[in-house]
Amino acid sequence: MRIALAWLFRRPVQGLAVLGCAVGLGSLLTVLAVLNGLVEFDRNAVRGPLSDLIVMPPPSDPPASWETWKASLENAPAVEATAPHLIAYALWVSEGGEGRLASTRNSDVNGIQVVGIDPLAESRVTGFSSSLENAEFPPQDIREPFGAVAGFGSRPGILISDTLSRAIPRKNGHPHGVDLELAALPPFLPPEGHDLVPANGRFRVMGTYQSSDYKMALDRVLVQRTGRGGLRYNLLGQEAPEFTEALIKLKPGVSLEDGRKSVLATLAASGLPKPGGPSGGSLETWEERQSVFLAAIDNERRVLTLVLFFVVIVAAFGLFAVVGALVREKIQELGILAALGFSPFHRAGLILVVGGMAALTGSLLGLASAKLIVTHRKAVEDFLENHLGFVLFRKDLYVMNEIPALWDSGQAWLLTLACFGVGLLFILAPAIRAAFLRPVHALRYE
Repeated sequence: MRIALAWLFRRPVQGLAVLGCAVGLGSLLTVLAVLNGLVEFDRNAVRGPLSDLIVMPPPSDPPASWETWKASLENAPAVEATAPHLIAYALWVSEGGEGRLASTRNSDVNGIQVVGIDPLAESRVTGFSSSLENAEFPPQDIREPFGAVAGFGSRPGILISDTLSRAIPRKNGHPHGVDLELAALPPFLPPEGHDLVPANGRFRVMGTYQSSDYKMALDRVLVQRTGRGGLRYNLLGQEAPEFTEALIKLKPGVSLEDGRKSVLATLAASGLPKPGGPSGGSLETWEERQSVFLAAIDNERRVLTLVLFFVVIVAAFGLFAVVGALVREKIQELGILAALGFSPFHRAGLILVVGGMAALTGSLLGLASAKLIVTHRKAVEDFLENHLGFVLFRKDLYVMNEIPALWDSGQAWLLTLACFGVGLLFILAPAIRAAFLRPVHALRYE
């Protein structure tokens, strides 16, 4: 060990191997921490208004009663709260463009998802209240966001996203009071040979809501589910189902799979049809509903990790070059050690200890430097912006206010061990050369 320490640290050039490993691993872990932060940000964004579980009742005649399903779902031990959704799909144009509905070829006609909700139940299950409070144009009364239908001729209220509000005409600089004409299909298609009569309704924008899911925000509007101002009364009719899906919020500490089992057991005990069984319907987690997107970003993270790990491999080549040069430089000393009785195993072990200490020191320095940068990333960002004029995340291009980062200790230590292992692998060749060195040839070496 004493010889290995002397060989490793007496000459500054040996420190290049340590520095290379530290820079390579530090860069990898820093970028991965930022990527993990971006992935977590995307996961929260893509979840949007989705709850832990989403249940769709099987179709039935008559349609399923929400009160019956609500009583059963809220009796499940794992369930904290539920909220119904009544979903319809419609074409819409803004005020003054009603004639455009005569032709769906018109570019000003847009498809939209109309979601009937119960505001109080929605607030208990999702972040509905905060989405109103943080909106650009919140409704006048957040407790009654859709307003009240005062009498004959008054329009039911509707909420649109901040993003969608930029695509419609405004009154006095805000979307409040703008009317939207909706044309929706009936809840049940008529038999063959009968006329298909769409349902039209005019709704008044009462405010906007903030949506984290950009895709969903473009074509999703919210209305009251029932009542005089509701979706059934104004667009679908009383023959429409009371709800098409229900959001389920699980109690803290309950896993998604345990929550699913609890809901299925409670529905079976209540005599309600099993969602996803022969009669149809479904019971899925929010991750399953967004599985395509989540799989895409997880695959992107894995690919980027693999690509960035090549930086560590390049640093290992530097370690190989330095240790190989060390063996050539110390060949006479290795010959003397061999003559004094150092076996091939001991000579190889000496080189492995030298290279292993370099790889271990570099790996630990890389781990520590990455952790330091991630912890003080705000100071790093301010330094780059104030002294070098380099902005990492421009506020006008990204929806985040600072560099997102999520430090995964397990992942960091795993990659640190992988870096150390790659370093040991690359110094095997110099170690083998030292092991098979013949003492006579080594002592005659010049």
